[in-house]
Amino acid sequence: MFLNGRSFRTKMSVFQAIMGTVLLSVVLISTPIGYAQESKPPIKIGILYPFTGPETYLGKRQLRGWELVLEQVDYKVGGRPIKLIVEDDKSDPSVGVTKATKLIEQDRVHIIGGLTSSAVAYAIRDIVHRREIPLVITMANAGGLTREKRSPFIFRTIVPGGTPSHYMAQFLYNELKLRKAVFSAADYAYGHEHAELFKKEFERLGGQVLFQNFAPLGTADYGPYCIKLAEFAGKADALHFIYSGADSIRFVKTAAEYGLKKMFTCSSFGATTDGAMLAQMGSAAEGIYPMCIYVFGLKNQANERFLELDRKKGGSLDILDELGYVGAEAVLHALKKIQGNIEAKDQFLKALREVQFECPTGPVRFDPRSQNALTNLIIAKVTKVDGEFGEFQNIPIRIVQQAQDPWWFGK
Repeated sequence: MFLNGRSFRTKMSVFQAIMGTVLLSVVLISTPIGYAQESKPPIKIGILYPFTGPETYLGKRQLRGWELVLEQVDYKVGGRPIKLIVEDDKSDPSVGVTKATKLIEQDRVHIIGGLTSSAVAYAIRDIVHRREIPLVITMANAGGLTREKRSPFIFRTIVPGGTPSHYMAQFLYNELKLRKAVFSAADYAYGHEHAELFKKEFERLGGQVLFQNFAPLGTADYGPYCIKLAEFAGKADALHFIYSGADSIRFVKTAAEYGLKKMFTCSSFGATTDGAMLAQMGSAAEGIYPMCIYVFGLKNQANERFLELDRKKGGSLDILDELGYVGAEAVLHALKKIQGNIEAKDQFLKALREVQFECPTGPVRFDPRSQNALTNLIIAKVTKVDGEFGEFQNIPIRIVQQAQDPWWFGK
């Protein structure tokens, strides 16, 4: 029997429809599960560090730490890509506000990490709190953000403002038997918080802080500040100072030129005598006692892994890399626990609060009251060793286990 043209076209249309459905079914059945997972939108992490100005180096090295962690998982978690959106806050609070706002409103990040400047950290506090964006601070001391201005959305993977100086006051008084001190620091929140907690603890123990001076960020000549400190030679036996970045190099070298190391036992927060900065200070830093967040020579598996990854990435090693590394590890552990479902913000925050892992300095977890990370501090001495990590290194002499923010004592 022959079909007319119309009947033939009708039959063909039905046949094509059936075949189309079959082919679509085959495609759907044969599509790998991973393909559907990869189609999920990326988890966006905004990174805020200074990449211009006197603290440029601090930002670049901490960003490297984030990269070290995320490269090991190929920038993926729970089948979703992770995207870093990096912004330069220039260590300027007004710029930090602009960049944080851009990350939240324009880029629609799920998390913000980083921060070197305490002033920037304080400036963006209300923005992240109001918009309920989890913030993980990796360096900025900004103690108030995990004290009276704490927020359920703000975490810190470094001890908060002044904490290292609190414990250094104990070491100077109890171990080195020093009784009178002078103090010098950068003239912004970071320096003032260290000044407050150092003086409070040193004098609680029975010592005296006879003099303090504060220099603006980017000070070109520390001579006048060192001259004022030198006036207390013979009256004080300790000099505790807090600087970072290029300022720390200039201050330490100037202090050595003015003979302050001969007049006082000198101590600092490790951020003053860290990594490449210590290499540039050279013998000017020898004999200083820093309270360190991290030192290269720690003997444990987590540190060995960190150093292995840092070496493989190429270029120089720097202990600042560890700060970004620990922040990224905390975020990644929490994301893994919720299988990348970052849209479930309450679950992510809960997972982050419950994070526990081994970092290069030892165990780390968050204090449930403050959301500060409880990590070890290392009291070290700058010593000439001419070893793998440089001619001068911070050599550990004491460990402060799971250091707590003294602001919370008695609360």
